[in-house]
Amino acid sequence: MNIGIIGLGYVGLTLGIAAADKGINVYGIEVNQHIKDCIRQGKAHFYEPGIDNMIRRYSGKLFHVVEKFPRDLAFDAFVITVGTPLKSEGEGKQPNFDYIRSALKDSVGEIYDGSQLVILRSTVSVGTTRKIVVPFLSKICGRAESEILVAMCPERTIEGNAIEELTHLPQIISGNNARSLEIAQGVFRRITPFVIEAASLEEAELIKLYCNTYRDMTFALGNAFCMAAQKFGVDGIDVIRHANEGYHRSNICRPGFVAGPCLEKDAYILINNMPDCDSRDFILAARRFNESMEDIVVKWVEEKVGKPSGDKTVALSGMAFKGQPETSDLRGSSSVYIARKLKERGYRLNLHDFVALPEEMKALELGDCYDDLYDACRDASVLLVLNNHKKYGSVLERDELRARKTPGGGTFEILDSWNVCTELHYCGDIRISTLGNMNIPGAL
Repeated sequence: MNIGIIGLGYVGLTLGIAAADKGINVYGIEVNQHIKDCIRQGKAHFYEPGIDNMIRRYSGKLFHVVEKFPRDLAFDAFVITVGTPLKSEGEGKQPNFDYIRSALKDSVGEIYDGSQLVILRSTVSVGTTRKIVVPFLSKICGRAESEILVAMCPERTIEGNAIEELTHLPQIISGNNARSLEIAQGVFRRITPFVIEAASLEEAELIKLYCNTYRDMTFALGNAFCMAAQKFGVDGIDVIRHANEGYHRSNICRPGFVAGPCLEKDAYILINNMPDCDSRDFILAARRFNESMEDIVVKWVEEKVGKPSGDKTVALSGMAFKGQPETSDLRGSSSVYIARKLKERGYRLNLHDFVALPEEMKALELGDCYDDLYDACRDASVLLVLNNHKKYGSVLERDELRARKTPGGGTFEILDSWNVCTELHYCGDIRISTLGNMNIPGAL
């Protein structure tokens, strides 16, 4: 079996390596030179457990990075995995399908004759596969739309465990006709034994959007409950934890930032072409509440540090969008958005992360970047711990941080947004807040 993958970002590269591991011949096209250079050096451009060894094992054998798909090969399928970024349009955010159109025209178009299956794995608005992809392919090859073979098979893996999940999670498949479904079955059953057949292309599109928007909305409920509790002088984290403990009908999410390359945008993609209705308003309100958590943190900094000046430095640790499973991914990170807002207000920033690549941190141009957390805190007035990496449970025990004072000699403040700095909560030399009590006057 030969498949071509267009886009070797996170989705495309993990799928390609997982497919190669199952004996499928994979040919991948990528326009980003940095990504291609990394793969040719035997590594991914992001952190993912085990993937570097697999790249070295299969490169040049079952996994090939090419500039163009070989014309002398019979491809069973082409998989589109390019991103669907958001663009500001009018009063809202709209998905941009230019990357998908470019992938179809520039990468698939030169070799596509209508006999190969085209699998869309990118996240798209409902109806995109049938109304945009099918007509576009029909125009490229000159065949009738009814003859085109197209499948929508969305990606649902979690960063930090994608290779494992690709072979164990049920894969959603759909097709515009019986032949498309047959080929899609053949591709994904080589990777995993568990395949779910959606009734239509539109259902498959909705499944992916529902999965991520569901997570977004459940997290929004936890965040809303957390902030509401503080209006009554109650710690929001404690009340959620105690409500859940030993009570199986309560599973309220802990508060935190809801971000990353999927969760920050999939709700907007879902409502993009949804007619005005109460459901649309409900989904949008949840997304916007999660986004408001960034402004809540910025306001906390302003209250603790005061107006920006030459000696007002804010240390931010945990710049990747999440800490568990650990990732180096800065895309869609609330930490990055918080940093941008603080910089716009005039604060000096020191940035740190346990996994994110130093060159990618520096490319943000938001402040000085540090490998060592204590160096990042040296001249800072406050520390924002912005993801839940497991190292925060012990790395903050060192005396350098316990004895920290602000440059003006005041008490050093920490916002432990995920309540993970467990040892520091027992230290009386610093003042530490969480998302659960940050808005309660005098709370520690």
